[in-house]
Amino acid sequence: MFRIRVLGEVESTNVEVKRAIDEGEPEGLVVRARCQTGGYGRQGRAWRSPVGGLYFSMLLRPSAPTAELPTLALTAGLAVRRALARIVRPELSGNVRVKWPNDIVVSADASELPAGVSLPFGLARRYFKLCGISSEARGGAVCVGVGVNVFAPDVSIDGEAARDAKNAPAYLAALVDEGCLQGADSESEVLRAILEEFEPLYRRWNREGFAPLAAEYAASESLRGNYVDVVDLTGAAIVTGTVEGVAADGCLLVRDERNGVVVPVASGEAHIV
Repeated sequence: MFRIRVLGEVESTNVEVKRAIDEGEPEGLVVRARCQTGGYGRQGRAWRSPVGGLYFSMLLRPSAPTAELPTLALTAGLAVRRALARIVRPELSGNVRVKWPNDIVVSADASELPAGVSLPFGLARRYFKLCGISSEARGGAVCVGVGVNVFAPDVSIDGEAARDAKNAPAYLAALVDEGCLQGADSESEVLRAILEEFEPLYRRWNREGFAPLAAEYAASESLRGNYVDVVDLTGAAIVTGTVEGVAADGCLLVRDERNGVVVPVASGEAHIV
């Protein structure tokens, strides 16, 4: 299904794919770049894109109903989680999770790690971010962008990232068995694993929507049971309460602290309080 186009330094792989959409290129184009000068994720946030990460975007032309489009990014997140869980050490596979709506994180909570296992990131926190995903509809097509932290960057940005309360990074290379991801282009191995997982999920999503995938997504979601603030694009509060799970339509289910009512949230950002 996929045709991979590898570039060096670009502004953004999303920009390249959106240009291809405008030019009428068929579904299946994957643009991968070694680094990006203007990468961005959800809600237009800048994405640090130094050499060492995997940055790619997919050109998709879904046949699913328009109402299902918001769940495509969740489907992509599920595929990425599956792929990364295959690559990390077996004892850590269960700690690779989706964070609604479409980040991939690794749980570092001592109560959730296997006995005797710790993560080599030197920062006391519950979750570290492995991957971010964006999704943009354009001209009847969709651009899905993925950025995976594979290797720690050559440039010194870790201090800045570590101070970011929401997005302290994890690096995939620190979570694998010795000898893994040692090739000259290990990022390609990660890309292949993701595309292998994504293609069948995407085909099923096109046929049946997100509902058949919702149970697996909910089971691997990192927020369940956490007390969160959910805000919209502007930062305005939507709901504060405890996450109950994820519905069959992809909504995050949050039990409102004020009245005990479960509120379905279709879009937004959830921050653990």
